[in-house]
Amino acid sequence: MVNKAMIRFMILSFMLLSSLSSAFADVSASLQQNTVYEGDPITLLIETSQNTNAKPDLSVLAKDFQVLSTSTSSQVNILNGKRSFKKTWTVSLQAKKKGEIDIPAINIGNEKTQALKVTLIDLPTEVKEETKKHVFVESSIDSLGDKTYVQQQIPYTVKLFYDSTMQSAEMLPPEIDNAVMEQLGDDRRFQIQRAGKLFTVVEKHYVISPEKSGKLHIPPTVIKGRLSQPSNNKSAQQRGSNNQDFLNRFFQDFRQDPFFNNSPFPDDLFSQQNRGASKPFSIKSKALEVDVLPVPKEFTGSVWLPAEQLIVKDSWTKSSPALKAGEPVTRTITLQAKGLAGSQIPAINIQKPEGIKMYPETPSSETRTDGNTVYGIQRLKLSYIPNKSGNITIPEIKINWWDVKNKKQKVATLPAWNLNVAKGDFAEEEPSAITEKEAAPYDKPVTDKSKNNTENDKNTTNWGVITSSLLGILFVGIAFWFSRRFLDKKLTPSPESSRENEKQRTLSNLLNACANNDPKDAEKNLINYVQLAWNDNSIQSLPSISKQLQSGDDVILELEQTLYGNNRDNWQGRKLSQLVEKGLQEKSASNKSMSDSGLQPLYPS
Repeated sequence: MVNKAMIRFMILSFMLLSSLSSAFADVSASLQQNTVYEGDPITLLIETSQNTNAKPDLSVLAKDFQVLSTSTSSQVNILNGKRSFKKTWTVSLQAKKKGEIDIPAINIGNEKTQALKVTLIDLPTEVKEETKKHVFVESSIDSLGDKTYVQQQIPYTVKLFYDSTMQSAEMLPPEIDNAVMEQLGDDRRFQIQRAGKLFTVVEKHYVISPEKSGKLHIPPTVIKGRLSQPSNNKSAQQRGSNNQDFLNRFFQDFRQDPFFNNSPFPDDLFSQQNRGASKPFSIKSKALEVDVLPVPKEFTGSVWLPAEQLIVKDSWTKSSPALKAGEPVTRTITLQAKGLAGSQIPAINIQKPEGIKMYPETPSSETRTDGNTVYGIQRLKLSYIPNKSGNITIPEIKINWWDVKNKKQKVATLPAWNLNVAKGDFAEEEPSAITEKEAAPYDKPVTDKSKNNTENDKNTTNWGVITSSLLGILFVGIAFWFSRRFLDKKLTPSPESSRENEKQRTLSNLLNACANNDPKDAEKNLINYVQLAWNDNSIQSLPSISKQLQSGDDVILELEQTLYGNNRDNWQGRKLSQLVEKGLQEKSASNKSMSDSGLQPLYPS
């Protein structure tokens, strides 16, 4: 009995293991090379024998790798009447560190690949020295001194130097913990002589806003790309041939990447015959550290506001209001801060005046730049409704802020307003006191001349009271109805405000579509957003946007090709998101200055 039970157990175990092994055989993962040089792309192949619509979940790679590109191919074979299927995903990866790196198991639907390992080794010294002759990068910061306060913006500059041997490049800005990094303006491009050799320079400006005091570590900026090799180098030619598919994708990205907009390279550089063999390179700038100081103890303001300069404006300064009891008036207070983004300006604490109602709206903010510094702007609209006529006082407004240049607290002040309120049609006036002379007749006792006269007087008095009450109620009702209509008209958001809100909602939907790599949703929201931003309802398609766009039309073209091509699943929304956040400029508006919106520039040149 024991032997038979053992045999049955072994048979069942074998069948179970066989079924499991066949299940795992449905998907597999492999590497073209298990050992690669730093900066070289890593090619990961994922295969399945199932005709499935499921996609590999590549999010598990984000920790140690950057996904450069993904392509898909399918193959059907029929041999001796038996049909087989194979679907392959070719994933190009860039490692974020050196050494031995684990590639975790990747899910495809209900299946999972096996885990792998890849080893990144240093480039040979001679290769590094040769690369420095053709391309190098420099980074620097200007923190307005040796110390920086929390939330104070740190200017960060990156310069890429390259010669004619560079075929393509991509910049990977540093990912900084406890800080926000934002690019300022467009790239600056020029040429310079170094050690007797001509280099082209691409200069990028950023600002970094630390959110925590202490040591701020700024990792290196990484530049990855490809350098051409001499045509007589047979090994280089062979390597270029083996990576031709990767190069085709890489050069397409290069032509569309915003880092190389308005590229100085001639068009024939990208042709097949002139491209030649190439080799990858990866260089990085030096890492930097900044001491970030906490909020100083001598600062007494209720909210921390560090800036290089702060300007406060009051719309009443140009035209003081004529107040009337029961009627609303609007006041706009504008803060302009040099060295802060609009989102970093805190809400203003406004003291409520006596004898008047105050209705503040939600502040609006924006950020501008002159290419070297950011300027944050916040606008706050207030509606005042006086309760009664007479003299009233609108208290002064004080805003404490910290001058980061001179390292001391300053106060921006809007003076108080002493105003006279005229009597209004629907004001809540206080009743005047009844004099003793007017009250005397009501204090006299009723004489007992006759019973009938007393009853008549009583009836007359009751009807008078009732009539007066009805008239009073009717008057109050009419006054309330008129005042509500008047106030609703005054306080209802303007069409411009509603359009701005709709534009912000559409922009949020567009950026979400880009983050989700959804080209169809991105197209719909992009058209709607451009209609609102340009105030042009004739925009109905992507080509009409591309035709009127000052720069970035290649990004729009890529989206259109994706929608009407066969690679919709491979569209990446990062470029469109960067273009939108940078600002969609019409060609006719290319020379507009910062003052076009009606606000005077903080620092006119």
